[in-house]
Amino acid sequence: MGILSTKVVAGVLATTVVAGGVMFTGGDTVDNVKLQLEELKNKVVQYEAGENSLLNKIGLIKADASEKLTDANGKIVDAKTKIKDLEAEKQYLIKQTDNLRTEIQQLESDNSALKEDLDSANQTIEEKQAELEAKQAELDSISTELEATKSELAQLQVEYDNLVAENNSNKEEISRLEAEVNEANNKVNELGETSAEVEEATSDKEPMTEEELNEIGTEVTPDVFDAELVVQKLNLTYIQNGQSEEFQAEHPDLVINEGDRVWRVKNDNDFKVYVEWQFAGGGTSGEIVANPSQTFYMTGQGGTMIIKWQDENGEWQQVTKAGA
Repeated sequence: MGILSTKVVAGVLATTVVAGGVMFTGGDTVDNVKLQLEELKNKVVQYEAGENSLLNKIGLIKADASEKLTDANGKIVDAKTKIKDLEAEKQYLIKQTDNLRTEIQQLESDNSALKEDLDSANQTIEEKQAELEAKQAELDSISTELEATKSELAQLQVEYDNLVAENNSNKEEISRLEAEVNEANNKVNELGETSAEVEEATSDKEPMTEEELNEIGTEVTPDVFDAELVVQKLNLTYIQNGQSEEFQAEHPDLVINEGDRVWRVKNDNDFKVYVEWQFAGGGTSGEIVANPSQTFYMTGQGGTMIIKWQDENGEWQQVTKAGA
């Protein structure tokens, strides 16, 4: 491609006309134009090489960006899968926490009842102690009377027979009082044993304080990514040969007792799913965390089983299966 300005052309034409004849005098101008054209050619070539280099760099940047985006998407899916696992375990732990709180309330109620029994026992002990003190006072009084009687016997031999009779009567009363004292002592010993048993059973039992309960956290991080992973449908199977030796040999990790019904939850997701199960019409219920692939659980009765789980929108889904 050649470029020649109008000024150069005008200069060349102007030098071809002279007075009295025609002669060429534009050699210097031609050389300058040739030099300019050569420089222009070099610049165009450089520009073309620069453009090609720029296009190659843009291609490398696009390829690197595509690779990084692909890697980032993989990491996002892995992170969301772990989040799903944590959500399932969180729901399971919340349910277990509720169960523990119910047990704590029952223990607190039992502890209150035991304290009331202990207070009643202590009151009974105090009453028996008061009775013992009264009997002891009576014994002291009788002993005083006996001493007085002995003194009178030494002085009044004539009244000896009457005093002997009175003394025998007093001995019978003492025996009766001693029997009552022994019986009261036995009751006190029994109450002491009961108090010791209650103390031993409750010495290390302290209900959780409200502050300790409040410290139990139920929140997990990080926040869920905007686009939720789709929760695939779960499948439920009743294992017909769950009691067979062959099945138990194939699953040595399962503790299957005699009479247990074996159920299997098939989870086609890449993450764990929190599942609640119960028999149709009420009755026994429970909860499990369904691991990817399959998870087994046992029940002590047969019937129509219902499992429930939440989809990616938080809506409960369910599957029903009959079992013997």
